[in-house]
Amino acid sequence: MRLHPCKLCGGGEYSLYLPKVYALGDRTFDLVRCRGCGLVRVEPMPALDEVRGLYHEGYFLRDFSCGVRAGTYLETDATRVEEYRELLEVLRNYRPVGRFLEVGCAAGSFLNYVRRAGYETEGVDVSPWAAATAREQFGLTVHTGRLMELNLPERQYDIVFLGDLLEHEPEPVEFLAEVKRVLKPYGLLAIKVPTYVNSFYYRTARIIPISWTMGRLDNRLLEALKLSFTGPRLPPYHLYEYSNENIRRLCGKIGLKIIDRRHSLLVPDFLAHGTTTGFNRTAHFGFRLLRGLVRSFNLPAGHVLVLAIREND
Repeated sequence: MRLHPCKLCGGGEYSLYLPKVYALGDRTFDLVRCRGCGLVRVEPMPALDEVRGLYHEGYFLRDFSCGVRAGTYLETDATRVEEYRELLEVLRNYRPVGRFLEVGCAAGSFLNYVRRAGYETEGVDVSPWAAATAREQFGLTVHTGRLMELNLPERQYDIVFLGDLLEHEPEPVEFLAEVKRVLKPYGLLAIKVPTYVNSFYYRTARIIPISWTMGRLDNRLLEALKLSFTGPRLPPYHLYEYSNENIRRLCGKIGLKIIDRRHSLLVPDFLAHGTTTGFNRTAHFGFRLLRGLVRSFNLPAGHVLVLAIREND
């Protein structure tokens, strides 16, 4: 199929990857893959105002984890502390002090954690509810809006962190160019992004007949893994699904030098509670085993943390 030119390579030829993955009102949205570079994106691409409107309070109450965590953003804060600690440990190895900007900071949980570690922090979020909550709950400095609309001063930040944000951004090339503009020379960009749809274990899971898994595995797991959709579909929050190669090409296009990659895997938390069937217990054990292998050998999996620097240009 021929569609609008790819944001990454400019090609216009695509193949259908996953049909009717998302829904908004009476419209459904597919995932398509660029034949030129392999970048997976939503089709049709929602209008910018539609994307902005998705991130109201209800998103943080129901949908922010896309089914991986049970509970609201604020209720699950404690479950993310280990993830925060590991992230901060990596970032401090490269930039132990300085000005820290988190774009897509949500209601400020990680940004507050970073501030307590001694960084000078600022946040950006497109959601008025999230930005107001971050200011009220933690007293953080948070700007409301898209980064490209805020006109922040250039070359000001030692670290810019994008945590599960890039996949939500409809204009990734222009967006990363603005991120580069606000970074100091030799400043650190940290991009944490899901790579699940392009992972080896997702491609393996798609081979398993759905008829074999239905009734054996938790439906929430099947929906979170994009293997089956028995309930209402989520809106198109993830506009792009990246791979390691996509991120490499995207950073190269902007002129950012990648210096490290760290892979990780989230275990759906509902598998740890009330897993009464043998198949669910096996799935929980399998996820934990796979997470250990990913950590030990830095294997490509569900997420990647890419570290890049702005060279002195």
